[in-house]
Amino acid sequence: MVVEKTLGQNAMNLVKSLNLLNERLKVAVLNGKVIVPLTREPVESDLEAFKLGLKRFQIAEHMFKIRKVSSRNLVEALKGKLPQDLIKIVPRSYDIIGDIAILDIPKELRTYAKTISEAFKILNPRVKAVLMKAGPVKDIFRVRQYVVLNGRPSTVTHHVEHGLIFRLNPLKVFFNPRLIHERQRVASMVGGSETIIDMFAGVGAFPIIIARSKDVRKIYGIDVNPEAISFMLQNIILNKLRGRIVAVLADATSELPLGGLADRVIMNLPERSLEFLGDACRFLKPGGGIIHIYIFINEKVSEGLLLQEIHSRVCEVGRKVVSVESFRRFKEVAPKEWHVVADVKVA
Repeated sequence: MVVEKTLGQNAMNLVKSLNLLNERLKVAVLNGKVIVPLTREPVESDLEAFKLGLKRFQIAEHMFKIRKVSSRNLVEALKGKLPQDLIKIVPRSYDIIGDIAILDIPKELRTYAKTISEAFKILNPRVKAVLMKAGPVKDIFRVRQYVVLNGRPSTVTHHVEHGLIFRLNPLKVFFNPRLIHERQRVASMVGGSETIIDMFAGVGAFPIIIARSKDVRKIYGIDVNPEAISFMLQNIILNKLRGRIVAVLADATSELPLGGLADRVIMNLPERSLEFLGDACRFLKPGGGIIHIYIFINEKVSEGLLLQEIHSRVCEVGRKVVSVESFRRFKEVAPKEWHVVADVKVA
């Protein structure tokens, strides 16, 4: 895949998130272009993600140089260092936030976590710290527990997405790099001069991506975590968006003087979004607007049942669902459990 040099990091993040990056080959730079090696020819869904995330790109053939690494992947690197029966459960996917890697290591492998992280770091020299998930996302601050396996002492990093910079510390705030396409998708739906409220904004990823790409009236990013608000304010400055985004340190479900202001509300709190749907409705203008509701569902919950629940909760606060503009499962988060989004038009 060929992109302008300014889009190089964004293209790398996008390709990695789609599991398309061929790590056996070196990324090439030629005539001001970055050429990213892919593992296979992109299918239609990949191309749609490229269009949303990059806009300008080409799919072309190129003779890449082979990366000189001792092993081609983590499984090969760990052969002889782990019992043979455990090799098959070595994690094959991971998250990258800035220059920090986050591994989800099964309990059976925790004894070998340090060994795994050292091998991972050798294979990925750009990674400066390796963290291991040590618990679920929990409490009102939505912070996950991690163990720092190796690397530098500081876990503050700068993550690049769509050419924008996000300063954050994954030990202190919530940030999901896998929502890269989803943030761009929502931004592409925003019309001119909208007022937008992100009820659970974290470090400001949705607001900043929207504000950079669309001429909005104002975006309010609300979060109850003081660390998240601190990083959001830094990110607003880093991306030269002062005056367009207002960072609000508050519980989005409390009495805030923002009722009736929004054309669009974002609810990225999948564990509990349905509980707070009434609060989202109160943020909407009297004439209504769009609510983006993110939810976790399992195989026991059908699309029909979920949409029925959404209709019911909207009606409870004196509003009505005009239409469901879109409903999609965009990520499997566990076996038979999905992260879904419903774009709901409310009057």
